[in-house]
Amino acid sequence: MLELEKIALYHETKPLLEGLDIHLKSGDFATVIGENGCGKSTLLRCIAGLHTRYSGRVAFNKLEISDWNTKLLATQRAFVNQHNQVQFAFLTEEVLQLGRMNQKETQVQSTQLICQVAEQLSIGHLFGRDVRTLSGGERQRVFIAKALVQLLPNANQPEQAHDFEGKLLLLDEPTSALDFRFQKAMMEVIKGFCQQGLSVMCVSHDMNLVLPYANQVILLANGRCLAQGQVSDVINEQNLQQCFGVKPTLIPQANSVPFITH
Repeated sequence: MLELEKIALYHETKPLLEGLDIHLKSGDFATVIGENGCGKSTLLRCIAGLHTRYSGRVAFNKLEISDWNTKLLATQRAFVNQHNQVQFAFLTEEVLQLGRMNQKETQVQSTQLICQVAEQLSIGHLFGRDVRTLSGGERQRVFIAKALVQLLPNANQPEQAHDFEGKLLLLDEPTSALDFRFQKAMMEVIKGFCQQGLSVMCVSHDMNLVLPYANQVILLANGRCLAQGQVSDVINEQNLQQCFGVKPTLIPQANSVPFITH
């Protein structure tokens, strides 16, 4: 569903990404892990089309990203930045409505879908609020909701109402501003969409939060992929020490995903 082959990107002579080969299937929840400045956000921005001066190949559903029709791509792939700033007095519901701009459906149909996602992410009580007045965590939930609204199938195709096959959600530190309750709730909602076919690539420093929900791990160091695979294959002392430069302690858990400390 997503294929990256020999991706390289340089800032002047400094390598930001070098020789990356990454592959995701429909329904994969992949978390990208690595030190600050190792290329995690740069990787997401290449896939999102925000970096265009890379070499190599980024193919989404077998078509080069640059060859996609922009409006069609917006219904198939969504990206949530780590920091989302709003310069205008949009209401919360108006931000969510932006996610349905490329769908041919009635306002009533769009509103029904928006309310559905708002309920799942517990943001319905924020309707009517200027999004600039929201807390960091509230705003983060609104923009993740907008991305999910963007990927919902067209309301005129009820037979595809729960079909997210071939769609991709890119998340950069999606829980950084959330409290403990909403961190877990957000992961549960996103994992539920993965079970409907949605693919997710999530950058996160909170390994102990995200790893129990992921089925794939991409370990980055200095712009290179140290390892990619299932959690049990990638998360070990040797890989983590090579990635972060410190020897971690892995505490076994009942769910077979270790708790990581040092």
